[in-house]
Amino acid sequence: MLKTRLDSDLQYKLIIVNDGSNRDLREGAALLQNEIPEAYWISYDENKGKGHALREGVKMSEGDMIMYTDYDFPYTYGSMVDMVGKLRSGKAVAVVGKRDDSYYNHISPRRRRISQYLKTVNRVLFNLPTDDTQCGLKAFTKDAKSLFLSTETDRYLIDVEFLKKLGKNNIPVDVQLVKLRDNVILSKITNMRLLIELYNYLRIMLS
Repeated sequence: MLKTRLDSDLQYKLIIVNDGSNRDLREGAALLQNEIPEAYWISYDENKGKGHALREGVKMSEGDMIMYTDYDFPYTYGSMVDMVGKLRSGKAVAVVGKRDDSYYNHISPRRRRISQYLKTVNRVLFNLPTDDTQCGLKAFTKDAKSLFLSTETDRYLIDVEFLKKLGKNNIPVDVQLVKLRDNVILSKITNMRLLIELYNYLRIMLS
């Protein structure tokens, strides 16, 4: 577990946001909070998107460091621990993940081509801390909390908006190479969803 890998002097809180699931998760939430006393559960009825859910979780955070990831915890605990170490070093206010090559073995050739294309665009045209905008593992200190909460994107591309704000405000950022856990199955994205997200990406980056 992640808890056993963190330095013993660290205190933590696990914040989980149920973004309007149509399933009854009350029993699971109660079990989770019983097993993990440090867990805090946020739930609301209407699905409002990843960006909204992350802001709700960050609002509730009270610590010196904040880390967020996807619901299925796809990245290794070692990647998370390394991020915490970089924040504790004091050299960065934010640490953003960059997926290693193994990630691209888990997605379709079409998604792989789109991801590589976007990375090239990010690197050539935009002043971003990393060319991998969509890695779902990022961490920052409380000094960047208000900047994160100033994002307005409610859906998938909140990561892009946050990275753009970090670069625009010259926030010290470090990049951490992250790895997927073994046997992780990534969700599929439809062609229509890809087109919508590509449009939203261009809107955010050119705004």
